[in-house]
Amino acid sequence: MINATAESQLEAGAPRRSRSFRGRRVVAATVALASVFALGLHAFADQGPDRQLARLLARAGEQVRRFEQSFAAVLSDEDYEQHATGRFFIGPQHRRTRAEMLFLWLPNEATWLTVRSVLNVDGKAVAGSRHRLNDALDGPGAERLPRLRQLVNESARCNVGRTFRNFNYPTLVLSYLDPSMQTRFAFSLAGRERVRGSDTWKVNFVERSTPTVIQGDGTDRLSRGTVWIADGEAVLVRTRLEVKIPKPESSAWATLEVDYQRNATLDMWVPAEMRETYMEMRGSSVDENIGGKATYSNFRRFETSARVLPPR
Repeated sequence: MINATAESQLEAGAPRRSRSFRGRRVVAATVALASVFALGLHAFADQGPDRQLARLLARAGEQVRRFEQSFAAVLSDEDYEQHATGRFFIGPQHRRTRAEMLFLWLPNEATWLTVRSVLNVDGKAVAGSRHRLNDALDGPGAERLPRLRQLVNESARCNVGRTFRNFNYPTLVLSYLDPSMQTRFAFSLAGRERVRGSDTWKVNFVERSTPTVIQGDGTDRLSRGTVWIADGEAVLVRTRLEVKIPKPESSAWATLEVDYQRNATLDMWVPAEMRETYMEMRGSSVDENIGGKATYSNFRRFETSARVLPPR
């Protein structure tokens, strides 16, 4: 296993459906799963922008809820290339990892847990990785989620660069559109745009509640960004997440942009490619500049999904 020195901790999580959420620390590394939005957008053509947006978000929330139930446990393969430059590095750093991804819906927490189990780093097998995911799922049910979350953080240490980050997963933004999460964000229509050959609605969002979904060293990290929803098929075509990371003597920000495509095996739209950027600057000097691109393939349902559901 390759370790990366952690200068700062960036964690992703989502609130439980509970009135006592305020003041509770957000759990680490939970991510949403990509979904189809069957919204019938043509019906909104003659509506005012506010009503149009409200109906768009309501229908999106309905589809996300149905997706959460029908797509509760899925595996995919990930091919992830990363690079890093900056004043802390003698020369550019490059890393390529191959991993097995588990996307798991946690109904008791109303959130997705996405586990990246790294199998190969720069062409070399990671010791003990072949059965690591299965081992995390074995044993008493009460111990499964802690083991899976531990695996999330262990795999994050295979990321290139100095900054530890465990929210670089392709489907985080989708959780923001769950009905239980939408009130935490301000949404606005930003017009129409053609993306990947599709005419889309462009919808911006800004997080407005605390504690925020993404935490860094126990402090809030505000999310903002955009989703693009195709007009014709009404599917999620692209998402963009932007996270600003305030620091005492520098400024930093991270972006995740994800493109989606239809998967014939599952007959739904899934993430096809994720592009990641992390930039930290001190004045005009670049402390760290991280870039990455991941592609996803071989989506399949987890055959023994009953093992990974949280205990009731």
